[in-house]
Amino acid sequence: MNGEQSLARRIVVAFVLMALVVAGLFSLTVVMSISYTEENYASSTMGNQLDNILGALDKGLPFHLEQDMELYVRGKDGQPPLPAWLALTKPGFQEIDREGVEFHVMAREESGTLYVLVQDQEEFERREDVLYVVIAAAFIISMLAAWGLGLLMARRVIAPVIRLSGQVQHRGQLLTAAPPLAAGYAPDEVGRLAAAFDATLGELRQALERESFFTSDVSHELRTPLMVIASTCDVLLAQGLTDAKQQQQIRRIQAACAEMQELVETFMRLARTQDGPGEEAEAALAQLAGEQVDRLRPEAAGRGLDLTLVSEGDDAGRYPAPLLRAVISNLLRNAIHYTDRGFVRLVLRQGGFSVCDSGAGIPPEKRESVFQPFVRGDATRGDGLGLGLSLVQRICQRRGWHIRLSENPSGGCEFRVEFS
Repeated sequence: MNGEQSLARRIVVAFVLMALVVAGLFSLTVVMSISYTEENYASSTMGNQLDNILGALDKGLPFHLEQDMELYVRGKDGQPPLPAWLALTKPGFQEIDREGVEFHVMAREESGTLYVLVQDQEEFERREDVLYVVIAAAFIISMLAAWGLGLLMARRVIAPVIRLSGQVQHRGQLLTAAPPLAAGYAPDEVGRLAAAFDATLGELRQALERESFFTSDVSHELRTPLMVIASTCDVLLAQGLTDAKQQQQIRRIQAACAEMQELVETFMRLARTQDGPGEEAEAALAQLAGEQVDRLRPEAAGRGLDLTLVSEGDDAGRYPAPLLRAVISNLLRNAIHYTDRGFVRLVLRQGGFSVCDSGAGIPPEKRESVFQPFVRGDATRGDGLGLGLSLVQRICQRRGWHIRLSENPSGGCEFRVEFS
């Protein structure tokens, strides 16, 4: 929704800015035209009026003044001096403000005498103010109209985009029988976008179909030889034809076969979009932790490490056994592999567990990258492909668990897994 709101906001802003520029320029033009017209009209009218007055005075005839006009004469005998607010008047047209009231003044000098014609503009200014208010109101109305029109256009423009977004996000579009999107849109930009989605979704459907066939084929092809190996080991042990050392090797093959079967199930489960109901056997954390510690203790002892199980709290939860077993096993194997001396400790607590070691540790800048596929902590060690921690993170993301890597207070690393 944020992207849609942002696009709608941009459309509205574009309309408002356009109205601001157009209405602003128009209003400014009107105001400047009024001022220019006022000055030219007043100058011309008062100039003609003053010409008529001077002509009448030359002929000794009476003259007529408008009700809002006054005539002042300076430099002629018997005439009073100009008022103080007209003392600086020069020949020509000018506007003079007197106590908040504007006056138009036309002055002309004839034979050393200055004639000053003054017209009160209070009534004209009142009408002019009304006109300015009308212009301001028109400007505001234009802005509001642009805002409303922008909202309307934004909704009309974004409506097909919102509809297309909802169709693309619908899970049914990944089905093979899903109808094409472009058929419901006009052949415009949105229609071309829908056609592009059709092409991309078609490729995605084919990829999902190939992956589905692949996972089912791999699952079937791997299970069959593993079942043969497991049943053969059972037969050999049941017949009792081998000595104790050979039986130990057969049991190791059995254990490795069972582990491989669980890994196959884990990878197949991760490859699916979602798990079906009742597909996973559940087990307690303490039970799986004890199994993995007992299974890996000989390997740790062979490296001179002390592998221990510590309980800091009881966890009553039930978790998918294959996935949790894969997480614990990979974290323990990783710790054993990268610890040269000291200990590896599996610490259980309510709602999670930690795998701690006394190894060299991992620098903070590399802690995020260790969860990437094919990234290994120490490239000088020959075994391992760098997939264990990547698998752990994928399982945690799948189950909604949280895993983080931090520095162990006693040295080395601590991988902490929280189930909640």
